[in-house]
Amino acid sequence: MKAEKSKKNIGHYIILAIGAIIIALPVILTLSSSFKENKQIIGDFFGVPNPFTLDNYQRLLADGIGKYFLNSTIITILGVVLITLFVPMAAYSISRNLSKKKAYGIMYSLLILGIFVPFQVIMIPISVMMSKLGLSNIFGLILLYLTYAIPQTLFLYVGYIKMSIPESLDEAAAIDGAGKITTYFKIAFPLMKPMHATCLIINALWLWNDFMLPLLILNKSQSMWSLPLFQYNYQGQYFNDYGPSFASYVVGIITITIVYVIFQKHIISGMSNGAVK
Repeated sequence: MKAEKSKKNIGHYIILAIGAIIIALPVILTLSSSFKENKQIIGDFFGVPNPFTLDNYQRLLADGIGKYFLNSTIITILGVVLITLFVPMAAYSISRNLSKKKAYGIMYSLLILGIFVPFQVIMIPISVMMSKLGLSNIFGLILLYLTYAIPQTLFLYVGYIKMSIPESLDEAAAIDGAGKITTYFKIAFPLMKPMHATCLIINALWLWNDFMLPLLILNKSQSMWSLPLFQYNYQGQYFNDYGPSFASYVVGIITITIVYVIFQKHIISGMSNGAVK
């Protein structure tokens, strides 16, 4: 039995090691290439930077990456804040009335149906609609992110509330004289901390790295570009000079990785509880 277990463990370690290499190698190569001169990237892509140079980052700063980095930061922070503010409120109301009132069940079903609608089906109508409404800007993009985040985020929050926040807490708060708003903000909302962290990471990763929605909504003006849009156009500008492009990728990777490291310990508990219907 021990021999069989040790063989299984070795197999697991091998699979984990292979997975880690597959994930880490492109990141390491990207980071390494951002400190290389272009001729070394072409001639010795897998080698160590020699000489080590910061010219790619200096050129990146000179080309105005700070403005696009700020745009992405504003979009991500405001988008995540609005999602975390409004979706848990709706989820709390739905979870408490789902089995009592049919209207809530119908509304919940309609909202989470958005999970199954392919983005390609609605991308052209959305682009036309936002243009007609004068919302082809950062504000309009943030509203779209809030809208598209509702199905998955609502599903996770409703499951988490039903499994982890018993209605007896609401009853106890009502006995003490607390209204529904006070009960939500002082009792229910703080207890959703693991799910807040989970949805923050999921949505922040999406908002920070998304390319298609900014391409549809923000591409009319270069001043509104997000970081992925800048990276896409920057790669075309320096098609034969890879160093600045790799440097721009590193800037995007490091930022969201820091956010993930800070909140990742809450993800497993939040996902495991929130995914249960």
